[in-house]
Amino acid sequence: MNTHASFCAALLANNVRTNDELQAILTKTSHDRLRTRPHANMNTMIWSIWHSYRSEDACIARFVVPKQQVLTTTHANAAMQVSYLGDGFGMSEADVLALSATISIEGLIAYGAAVTAQSAAFAGYIADWDLTVPFSEAEVRVILGAYADLADDDGSGTIPYMLSMSKADYLMKHLYGHSQYHLGEISAIDGQIPGTRFFTW
Repeated sequence: MNTHASFCAALLANNVRTNDELQAILTKTSHDRLRTRPHANMNTMIWSIWHSYRSEDACIARFVVPKQQVLTTTHANAAMQVSYLGDGFGMSEADVLALSATISIEGLIAYGAAVTAQSAAFAGYIADWDLTVPFSEAEVRVILGAYADLADDDGSGTIPYMLSMSKADYLMKHLYGHSQYHLGEISAIDGQIPGTRFFTW
C-alpha cells in the first residue's frame, strides 16, 4: 500500500471509530443526561455531538467529496427538529441551550450515520491531491459558490482558515481530530453530571 493509500485508510478507520463512539453515547445515555448542562460555560453532551457531526458534514461534504451537505440532501434539520443552518461555531449561549433541549436524539443518530457514510467516500476524491499544500483561494471560492449551504458562510472566515493548513492537515482535523477533541469535552461534561456515567474510566 502506498503512502497516500495508507494515510486514507488510517483516516477512514479513525473516523469510523470516533463516530461509532459518538453514536454509542447517543444510544446508551439517558436523554436527560445528554441534554444536561452541568455548569455555566460548559456545553451539553448532545450539543457537542451535534456540533461534531455538523462540522464534519460542512467541511468534508463541500470541500472533499464534494457534494451538498447531508444536512441538505436528507432534510436532516426537519428530522432533528433544528432550524439552525450553521455548524455551531459562534453560536450564542441561548441557542446552545435551546438546541440541547429540543433536538431529536433519533434524528441526530440518523444524521450522524449518514454523515459518516458520506465521509467514507473521501478517498476516491483525493487520489490526485497534493496533500502538502493548502486549498487555493480560487478553489475555496468555487466550492462556496457551488455548495453555499452553511449559514453566513460568505468566505470571510472560511478562506483564511482553509489557506492556513495543508490539505493533509485539513483532512486529519475534520475526519478525526475535531471530533476527538469533542469526545474529550463530552467525557469532561459526563464527569460533572451526577448519576451513571457513560465513561467509566
